[in-house]
Amino acid sequence: MSVDFDSLRSDLRGLDGDLYLTHLFAPAAHRDGLLSLYYAYADIARIPDSVSEPMIGAIRLQWWRDLHSGLAEGRAGDSPIGAALLACGLTSEAFLPLIDGREVALDGEAFAAQSARAASADRVGPALMRLSLEVLDVSDAEVIEIATLGGRGFELLRLTAANMPEQAQAAAALLTQAVSAFNRLPRQTRKAALPAFLPIGLAHFQAQHWPAQKSLLAYQWKILKMALRGRL
Repeated sequence: MSVDFDSLRSDLRGLDGDLYLTHLFAPAAHRDGLLSLYYAYADIARIPDSVSEPMIGAIRLQWWRDLHSGLAEGRAGDSPIGAALLACGLTSEAFLPLIDGREVALDGEAFAAQSARAASADRVGPALMRLSLEVLDVSDAEVIEIATLGGRGFELLRLTAANMPEQAQAAAALLTQAVSAFNRLPRQTRKAALPAFLPIGLAHFQAQHWPAQKSLLAYQWKILKMALRGRL
């Protein structure tokens, strides 16, 4: 089936405004790849909070696993996001942690523990960042190491509720380390990887002001500054 990236882009804007904004700064050759990855991430991420019963969530996660299995065999079925992932080559086993890392969140009582949230963040965040770099054809080992650190902080912050100051501090510390390490990289190395790291820079900005939220304009301005300067 043909891929309607414009429809996916419109849907991502509603699913995850931060990732929608950051993906727009990717080079044209890689933009649809990041769009497809971010759409999948955002759609999977909302499952635990959008279902009334854990079993329903488990069924939806299994749908994603079945889709991934089909993609590995070159089959997308009638799924628009499946067709997009297949077209962009996002079919590797590295995609599975985005699904499996959400399993624990289906048990609300267990997921209230910071250790459970940290474990989920450790699976999902680094996987998202590594796939983002794969889309950008970035394979530098140092960049991947920094991305792993930043991914953990990014996801941990997203899993932090307003009554979890210690978890917010832990996320902020990880993000600060990642941002500092990224900004010390050579200019050309930063340039190649920057589109994948814009969400990390934005999350770092958000962590600095947690639990307050800035305006959409403030976030847009922050992303623009990072993109223009080539630094987080």
